[in-house]
Amino acid sequence: MRRLATLGFAPLFALAACSDDGGTTTIDGGIDAPMLENPGFPVPTAVTKANTFSMGAWSEVGDADWSCLNTPSSDQPSTQAIALTGVIDDFQSGDGVGNATVTAFPGIMLTANSGMATSSNVAATRGQFAMNLTMLPSGTTRFGFKVESTGYLKTYLLNQYLNPANATQNRNISAVSESTANALPAFVGVTRDVAKGVLAGAMRDCQGREVSNAVATVSSTMGTVSHLAGAETFYFSAGSSSLPVRHTQSPTMNKDGLFVVLNLPPQTAPAFIQIWGFPTAADLAMGAAGLKLLGELASPVEANAVITGSFEPKRM
Repeated sequence: MRRLATLGFAPLFALAACSDDGGTTTIDGGIDAPMLENPGFPVPTAVTKANTFSMGAWSEVGDADWSCLNTPSSDQPSTQAIALTGVIDDFQSGDGVGNATVTAFPGIMLTANSGMATSSNVAATRGQFAMNLTMLPSGTTRFGFKVESTGYLKTYLLNQYLNPANATQNRNISAVSESTANALPAFVGVTRDVAKGVLAGAMRDCQGREVSNAVATVSSTMGTVSHLAGAETFYFSAGSSSLPVRHTQSPTMNKDGLFVVLNLPPQTAPAFIQIWGFPTAADLAMGAAGLKLLGELASPVEANAVITGSFEPKRM
């Protein structure tokens, strides 16, 4: 299901803690970090691969491209207001969601307001919205969006870059329904806990291709693996209908690049969604010491909400 990986959305889950205090390992040039405190964060057994979707199936096309990793960002500063249009749609069905409120905000300032709109509830245009986005503050180049609607969880989409040279742009945003949030946990044998939060997304390489053989977690510390208490990562099946699966089926990121980290304690201070892997065979040969931080995004954690983002190679 291409649209799942394109948007990077995943359902809301939570589950009882399942951790293994199995000591520490050395990551990324000498950093000691606990392993398997998050059972969905094993050391991968292969280098990261790039994948594409065609004719209803995912295909591996070679090693992932990390040529832009840790290079200066190509983001340009905000220079004008932007007229944004799009559709609020249902994460699972793709149908338009009427009477949904969508609020834009700068960076990860979830309570700020850079523009607001309500989606159409007319049959022919259901889900369509239009808003005027104000200029981003100095030093901020990415927008976030919050969607709220009856029968839906509060759903956030972070890390959205809108080219400041274009005065009119389009961006579709998905929302996760209560029914989806309640139904999908069975696929990984968990029980939803509305007191916990979820962070999720899809990882892509420097060419925008979905990445496999990487691992994801949520850390309390930038640049270092310090798993938030209770965090557990699950990856998706990359099938015709991509669904979250147990660790025994996909212990690391599958061809669709999708992941979801569950059972997160709510907090307003930023946590750090991290993606780690082996870019090269030489890195793989080093074992855990060769793992590299491929992507990282700061995010709050909110109870009974889905926070997703666009995950790209980490830039300077």
